Amino acid sequence: MGHYAVSFVVYLMAMLGFIFMALFIYKKFSISGISNKRNSLIKIEDAMNLNARKTLYVIKTGDERFLIASDVDRTTLISKLDNDEKMDINSETIKMPVFAE
Repeated sequence: MGHYAVSFVVYLMAMLGFIFMALFIYKKFSISGISNKRNSLIKIEDAMNLNARKTLYVIKTGDERFLIASDVDRTTLISKLDNDEKMDINSETIKMPVFAE
């Protein structure tokens, strides 16, 4: 009887190891993992919430940088930024007008 219990435990551990290894490999090479690498072409360098539904973003793609405003209804390109200037978005550097809704 003891031989069967030892064999059961050994096979159980082997199957659990196989399952965990398969999950690890699946997670490493899954489609979402490949698509995350493609999304690295566009990066958000900085973001500033203007209020609960409006946000400013500095987006970098390749060698170009853009200032983009995002709202619930739309996303708007504000300007293309120069590559040599470093821009940190904070309340002192950018004064945005308040638009009546």
